[in-house]
Amino acid sequence: MSSPTSLTFKRRIPGPPDEIFDAWTQPDVMRQWLAPGDNEVIEVTTNVCVGGRFRICSIAPDGTLHKIDGSYRELEPGRRIVMTWGYSGPVELLCEMETLLEVDLAATDNGETAMTVTQTRIATPDAAEAYGGGWPTCFAKLERSIATAKQQ
Repeated sequence: MSSPTSLTFKRRIPGPPDEIFDAWTQPDVMRQWLAPGDNEVIEVTTNVCVGGRFRICSIAPDGTLHKIDGSYRELEPGRRIVMTWGYSGPVELLCEMETLLEVDLAATDNGETAMTVTQTRIATPDAAEAYGGGWPTCFAKLERSIATAKQQ
């Protein structure tokens, strides 16, 4: 087995850090963006406290179900989230692997949030490639969901 791998993504998201923090922790907002590609989130439960658990269930266009669950390790509203991230579903190379997600948020001068997402403890390069392909599509959905909320 290869040594664990990590990924880091840096994005500027329109909106203040508190809003982006909520997008990572509030089920009604998570439902709008936290599934890759054409997958849609159909269920989210959260207990947003250190030690609390979360669960996300999404469905692919072909009806395949994907599930993510984990627990919150650190929560600094508007600044930082650290949580475990475990996948169960048909993508075998992602199963039975608990990764760690660190989400760091910082306000910028122009009213955006500098968001850095680091995923560590990825067991194989193939798994890292799969996660690396999915996260950017999620972040694009996040940006669209925030822009849509601002228009309403």
